[in-house]
Amino acid sequence: MGFWNKLFGKKNTSESAWDEVANSRDTINMNDPYLREQYVISCLEQMKDASDEIDRINDEYAIVTSYLTDMEEIEALPAEDKADLEKIARNIHDLRKYHEKYVQTPSLMTDKEYDKMEAIASEAQEGIEKLTREEDYKAKVKSDLARIDTERTAYDMRHREVSRDLENSRGVAIIAMVAAAVLVVILFMLQVFLKLDVAIGYYITVGITAVAITLIYIKYTDFVREKKKIESTANSLILLENKVKIRYVNNKNLLDYLYTKYQVSSAAELKDLYTRYLKERENRRSFEKNEAAYETETAKLLRRLRAMRIKDPDVWVHQSDAIYDNREMVEVRHNLIGRRQKLRKQLEYNQEIASEARDEVKDVIRRYPEAADSLMETVNKYGQH
Repeated sequence: MGFWNKLFGKKNTSESAWDEVANSRDTINMNDPYLREQYVISCLEQMKDASDEIDRINDEYAIVTSYLTDMEEIEALPAEDKADLEKIARNIHDLRKYHEKYVQTPSLMTDKEYDKMEAIASEAQEGIEKLTREEDYKAKVKSDLARIDTERTAYDMRHREVSRDLENSRGVAIIAMVAAAVLVVILFMLQVFLKLDVAIGYYITVGITAVAITLIYIKYTDFVREKKKIESTANSLILLENKVKIRYVNNKNLLDYLYTKYQVSSAAELKDLYTRYLKERENRRSFEKNEAAYETETAKLLRRLRAMRIKDPDVWVHQSDAIYDNREMVEVRHNLIGRRQKLRKQLEYNQEIASEARDEVKDVIRRYPEAADSLMETVNKYGQH
C-alpha cells in the first residue's frame, strides 16, 4: 500500500491505545502559513514513523505466526516421524549437555602446558624414566660423597691422634734414656765416693731401661705403621672422592640439560604434566568427537524438518528439547503467544497514531481551504520521500 493510500485510505479504528500522542493546535497560530505547514509536516512525520513501525511489526508478527504454525506441524506429525525427530532431539540434548559440562569444567592444564607436552609426547615417557634414573643416581652419588667425606674426616682425626702419639713416644723414650743416664751417674758416684757395691743397681737400671725402650719402640713402630696405613687410605679416599665428584658433576650437567629440554625441575613434575596431558588429550578428543556428532545431529534435524516442510527449521536447533518434552513445548508456545500479543498492542498503538495524525492533516486542509493547494503540495512532496 502506498503512502498516499495510507494517508487517505479507509480508517482502521484501533480497539485500544497503549499510549496517546496529543496533536494540539491550541498553542499554535494556525493562521501563520509557516507554523501551519510545520504542524502538518509534524503530523506527516508521525504517520511515516508509525507506518514504518507497522511494517516492522507486521514482519515480526508474520515470523512469530510462522513459528506457531511450525509448532503445530511438528505436533501433528505421524507417530513414526515424530519418534524419529524426538530421538534426534534427545541426541542433541545429550551432546549439548556434554558441551556445557566440558566448557564449565576447569581444564587440567593450560594451553601453553598442553602445547609443550604435545610437542614432546612421543619421548615424554622415556624422559621420565631417564630423569628418574639420573635423579636416583644423583642421590646415590651424593650419599657416596657424604660417606667419603665422613670417612676422610675420621681418618684425619685419627692421623692427628697417631701423629701426637708418635711425638709422645719419642718424648717418653728420651725421658727414659735421660732417667737411665741419671741413674747410672748416681750409681757411679755412689760407687766412687762411697765405695758402695752398685752392680745390682746397674743391672736393674739397664734391664728396666731396656724393657722400657723395647716397649716404647714396639709402640712407636705400631704408630708408624698405622700412620702409613692411614695416609695410604686417606690418599685412596681422595682419589675415590675425585672420581665420584667427576661423576657427580657429569650427572648434574646431564640433569640440567634434561630439565632444560623438558622445561621442568624434576622427574615428578614431568610425570605429573604427562599424566595430566594424557587425560586432557583424551578429554579434548572426546570433546571434538562430541562437537562433530553435534554438527551431524543438528544437520540431520534440519534435513528432517525441511523434509517435513517446516518453514523455520533453524529455530528448532536451539529449542530442540521442546520436540520431545511437552513441558518445553508448552513454554515455547506460551512465549510465542505472549510475543504475538505484545506485537498486536504495538500494532494497534501505531495504527491509532497514524489515524489521528491523518485526521489532523485532513482537518487542517478542511479548515483552511485557502491553503489547501499549498498543504496538498506539502503532503505530496512528503509522500514521495
